Amino acid sequence: MALHKVQVVVLPRAVLLDPEGETIGQAAHRIGFTAIKGVRAGRAFILEIEAERSEEALNYAGELAQRLLHNPVVETYEVSLLSTTNTKK
Repeated sequence: MALHKVQVVVLPRAVLLDPEGETIGQAAHRIGFTAIKGVRAGRAFILEIEAERSEEALNYAGELAQRLLHNPVVETYEVSLLSTTNTKK
């Protein structure tokens, strides 16, 4: 068995306005970060999942994201593997 650290990033759909992202982008320009051309603000979740294979952990996290972590009407999500640690002794 292994412990997989998985990240789920939830963002507003690209076709929707993102007032928080716009505000962050404007503030960044005001303080000199003029190379910033766009900001999307969202939420990130770091999950530690025990599973035999990384594919199982990613699928598990994806199902959690689909059922609990995001609103499919206004948000999208992306799942990625950050690390894996073998827990066998």
